[in-house]
Amino acid sequence: MNRLLRKTAFLFDLDGTLVDSSALHEKAYREALSEHAPALLEGFDYESLKGKSTEGSFRGLGIVEAGALEALASEKQRRYRAAVEAGELRLMPGSRELLELLKQWRKRLFVVTGGSRRSTDAALAATGIHAFFEGVVTADDVACGKPAPDGFLLCLERFGIPAAQAVGIEDASNGLEACRAAGLDVVLVNNPSMEETVQPAFPSMVEFRTALVREEEFADA
Repeated sequence: MNRLLRKTAFLFDLDGTLVDSSALHEKAYREALSEHAPALLEGFDYESLKGKSTEGSFRGLGIVEAGALEALASEKQRRYRAAVEAGELRLMPGSRELLELLKQWRKRLFVVTGGSRRSTDAALAATGIHAFFEGVVTADDVACGKPAPDGFLLCLERFGIPAAQAVGIEDASNGLEACRAAGLDVVLVNNPSMEETVQPAFPSMVEFRTALVREEEFADA
């Protein structure tokens, strides 16, 4: 934890990390598939798609024809944004408090997400956390989404952040892999099923914030 306190930049995933959007995304995927490719609903597993871009997710499900891919991605994103605009999106417990603490400590904060720019901006605006972040990197900014490291590497380059001074905050395996490929230390949150294989790991942002505060108090003692 002391190593984390020395970091100057915190690079946050968005979905499932800062915002409680998994159920909304899964519902939007299922509705889009039901309309355009119902055969793919059998065995659909949203967990394996977490962190990936929408188009990348549909490609992984076997959609390769450009027109079908565009229609599915557009429909899925439209349905997700409609849910966000309807007020259905919530912050993960402890997210705002952690962001406030890191800002108080003058850390640099960024979002690196597999979501589209429009969906990301809608989510940040709806939850009122956009102003915390110095920069936002989305799937629209890179050629390859998570688990490729492109988004994190672009964030480091664009904002002049040495990798050794940054830490990624993620909730899913695709994000963890992307962070590691970019040479970043990484913290796992909101995913108890992976805690035994990833360290440091915390059940929620609440516990992560508490651990940081305790380490800061110990360091000052």
